[in-house]
Amino acid sequence: MIGKLCGLERAYQDSTPEIRYQMRQEKAKPVLEKLRHWLDKTLPAVPLTTLLGKALNYLHKYWSRLTIYLEDGRLNIDNNIAENAIRPFVIGRKSWLFSDTPRGAHASAKVYSVIELAIHKNDKTLNWE
Repeated sequence: MIGKLCGLERAYQDSTPEIRYQMRQEKAKPVLEKLRHWLDKTLPAVPLTTLLGKALNYLHKYWSRLTIYLEDGRLNIDNNIAENAIRPFVIGRKSWLFSDTPRGAHASAKVYSVIELAIHKNDKTLNWE
């Protein structure tokens, strides 16, 4: 069901927020209702100590955060933009251990900031105005 939701988002990614909102109400909302029904039925039957139980409990706990994207066509179903933005820093943090001086570390941070800004300045999904 999650794959179906992501497929809908991919199919409408170039649409206006208004069209995405309509699609979500007509197509995504019924999928989420089906998923919620399955979750409510399955969660009590699965021990919380199992991996599936932990996953279902997580889904139940954060359900409102998962479904908030239905309310606005400008919202994304996931946080991939933020995850991709911090990836270079996560990957580079071990390299920073080898900065010889605080000035070198600050210089590296400035270079990373400029590079990230240049990369994301061309990202059409972000509003730079």
